[in-house]
Parts: sequence; structure tokens; C-alpha cells
Amino acid sequence: MSKVSRSTYQKSIEENKRLLKDIKLLVEGDPCTEGWMECMWKWQKRFQEERDFNALMKYSAQMYVKANPNDPAVIATKEIMEGI
Repeated sequence: MSKVSRSTYQKSIEENKRLLKDIKLLVEGDPCTEGWMECMWKWQKRFQEERDFNALMKYSAQMYVKANPNDPAVIATKEIMEGI
């Protein structure tokens, strides 16, 4: 079992508290309140940024594969994908 420093553990505890607070606000809160809307926008923005980043990475990988068909990594990846 690996050791975790006290500060790392405490950071995760604090993050869990913040997440639970947001979940409680979204589930039990009144959608007409300013705090509820800010929380919803915060999470929508975060998830949209993740989707945008993932789409950019996928597009970049596809362009790399098209531009470098003889790259050993591209060839190996294609072989792996054919085996699935």
C-alpha cells in the first residue's frame, strides 16, 4: 500500500466537500436562485471545455495519421485496431 501525504489527503477531503456541496445545491436547491444557476453554469462550462479538448485531440490525431501513414506508431495502432 502506498503512502499518501497528509496534505494530499486533506486536499481530496476538501474537494469532496465542495463537490458534495454543489451536488446538494443542484439536487435540492431552487433552480430560480442565483447560486443554483452559477453552479450549473460552472459545471456546464467545465464539461464543455472537456468535450472541446477531447474533440481537438481526436481531430489532431486523425490529421497526424493521415499525414504520416508510414509512422511506426500509426502502423502499430492500425494493426491493434484491426485485431479488435
